[in-house]
Amino acid sequence: MSETEKTQFTVVPGEAVGTVAAQSIGEQSTQMILRTFHAAGIASVVTTKGLPRLIELIDARKKPKFPTMQISMEKGVESKYEKVRDIWRKLEDVKVKSLKLNVDEDFRTSSMVITLDPEKLSFFELTARQVVSKLSKLEGVEAELDGGAIKVKAKKKEGIKATRTTFVNILDTSVSGVPGINKALIQQNDDGTYYITTSGSNMEEVLKIDGVDKKGVYSNNPFEVARIYGVEAARNLIANELLTTIKEEGLTVSFRHIGLLADAMTYTGTIRSAGRHGIAGDKDSVLARAAYEETVKHFINASVFGEKDQLKGVAENILIGKQIGLGTGRIKLAVKKEDIKKLSEK
Repeated sequence: MSETEKTQFTVVPGEAVGTVAAQSIGEQSTQMILRTFHAAGIASVVTTKGLPRLIELIDARKKPKFPTMQISMEKGVESKYEKVRDIWRKLEDVKVKSLKLNVDEDFRTSSMVITLDPEKLSFFELTARQVVSKLSKLEGVEAELDGGAIKVKAKKKEGIKATRTTFVNILDTSVSGVPGINKALIQQNDDGTYYITTSGSNMEEVLKIDGVDKKGVYSNNPFEVARIYGVEAARNLIANELLTTIKEEGLTVSFRHIGLLADAMTYTGTIRSAGRHGIAGDKDSVLARAAYEETVKHFINASVFGEKDQLKGVAENILIGKQIGLGTGRIKLAVKKEDIKKLSEK
């Protein structure tokens, strides 16, 4: 490693790294366009991009609007399409409503007849008997194959509302696949190997599937990654997602600033947002908390509990017009008594 590479991340003592990082990310994010994405009829995995994704990450939303995964295959599998297709078949969550051609509901007898689409059954390599088997396991429901259709009946006759709820639950029943993965697509790398991208995320179940590279599963949900791999992996994911989102907009922010934000969000061992419910709201300084949002609430709470402000941070010192403890304000000058005596003698 060269001397330049060793020193490129060196920070001068007293540097206001937090303020500089906030300015660097904030200035670029204001250039982003607020885009909305309409998913209907799109034959690809839908993801949140641009400013909405940036806000989603910094606010530490527990459920991303469009969770996605990228799943790599093991060495002996990644170049064989048929084996990858077998794994794909185990991934996509296929519900009864995805296979239906027509549904007839009879509220008088609390029964429904589901006509299945042969083309969809063939596409997902399923049979009507497999669907009946899944429905038969539901509590309070009887299912049987009636010709080319499935007849489903509630064991107890209840009101229309309860019957309707039962019908909806029947159509939402998973027949095959991993819960949470709404769509899966097989894609090919430049070297001819295959991988799978998904709309929806469930790392825990995906890692159990044979043929999946356990070190090559990527999810865009930091909370899921933290639960499976730990907070350090979640920190790397947040930093990588922030950097990727900004780069996709044609903007540039040094990784030092993004890494610092990701560190601040995760150093306690959990993922916290940068707003009033996280980093900004957890500051020791009353004035710093009040300067961000909900000013009156913070002052009332501080007065009720007798809080004291030590004036050690940046925001609170700026508010009262005191020199901050960064930059030149970090240096304390003192003159020895002997030197004062010598100066006075002159």
